Parts: sequence; C-alpha cells; structure tokens
Amino acid sequence: MNSSELLDLYRSEMEDTLEPFLWSDEDIFRYANEAQKKLVRDTGGIPDGTTAAVTRIAVTTATDWYALHSSILQIRTASRADTGRPIEVLNFEDMQQRRWYFDGVVGVLRALVIGIERHKLRVWQYPTEAANVDLTVFRLPLVEITDAGDQEFEIDVEHHQSLLYWMRHLGYLKQDAETYDKNKAAEFEAYHNAYCAQVKEEERRKRHKTRIVRYGGI
Repeated sequence: MNSSELLDLYRSEMEDTLEPFLWSDEDIFRYANEAQKKLVRDTGGIPDGTTAAVTRIAVTTATDWYALHSSILQIRTASRADTGRPIEVLNFEDMQQRRWYFDGVVGVLRALVIGIERHKLRVWQYPTEAANVDLTVFRLPLVEITDAGDQEFEIDVEHHQSLLYWMRHLGYLKQDAETYDKNKAAEFEAYHNAYCAQVKEEERRKRHKTRIVRYGGI
C-alpha cells in the first residue's frame, strides 16, 4: 500500500468520499506521516545497519565531537569498518565510574559516549588516527509523507493498514463541529497502543535467540 491508496482507505473508513470533504488531502497525508512516525517510535524504531548517511561516522584526528543523524532513536552497536572490531557505546554517566575523563589525552579509539548533547556523540580517547565507524541503530523514517505521489512507507507492509488507528485518532481531534469526537479519538488511540504493544512483543521474540539446554546424566 502506498500513500495514495492509504488516503483512499482513510476516506472510505471515515465515510468521507463525497465532496466537499471533511478532511483535506493535506490533512490526511499529514496524519499518515505522523502515524508512521508514531508507530515506529512506539514499536522501538526501524532497524538499520546499511544506510551510510545514518550509520557511518568518519572519525578524524581533528575532533572528538561528531554529529548523529537526527533519525536515530537508539544505537545498538558500533564497530570499526576496517577491522570489524567492536567499539563500546557508553552513557555519559558511566564515564566517572570507569575514571575515564575528557582530559585531552590522545589514544586509540575505545568508546563512543552518548547523552552529553542531543544528536551528538563524543569519542574517547581523543583519536590518534582516522577511522570509519559503523553503527547499527533503531531509527525513525527518513522520508516525510507529503503528497499523493504514491509514496512508499518505510514500515513493513503488514503494518500499513494499522496506520489508520493513529490517523483516525488525529482525524477525530480536528477542531471542527463535524469532525471532532473526543471519545472516538480515545478509542482509536487505545487501538493504536494495543497494536504497538503486540508488535513490540513479536519483535522481542524474533530478536531473542533460543538457547539449547543440555541436561547432564548422573
């Protein structure tokens, strides 16, 4: 399903198929855009390890501060692109416990420190060599849904129709006597929350590696 098909489905579900429409195309595409972002946020993010603009950081010897792509919700892992060796990802609060400080001492890149500033990280130690660092992340969608150009969604196709839950929630909050319905908005918010909880549990099971337990004899 693309953005144009979802617009038609929204109008059908909301019984808004005759002009003058209660919701404009611009309203509906905005709802679709917000619904995709909301579903992604509430289910943990889109996993990504291959979009270089998002997942690669070019470390140089000139600075220890680097920008993170604004779509990143969580960094899962980091590793050197040349050797594949892992690089630790630390919260800023963990630095003091390890007695690590940003004191200007140079050395081998050992950790990426997050949580100091939004959309930025700092490397430790101050790098003595250039290196590309590859991340695996959970992120937000990269492209805004804006018009009827048959735009594709970044979420899996199995979730496309579920976007209607949040879209209908937003639609019923439109400040107009013919559209505003607080109870309906709450009802579809509850549908959205229940669906996202189910998806999160399914994703948790998919990512969990089943362990084989061997029982020894006497």
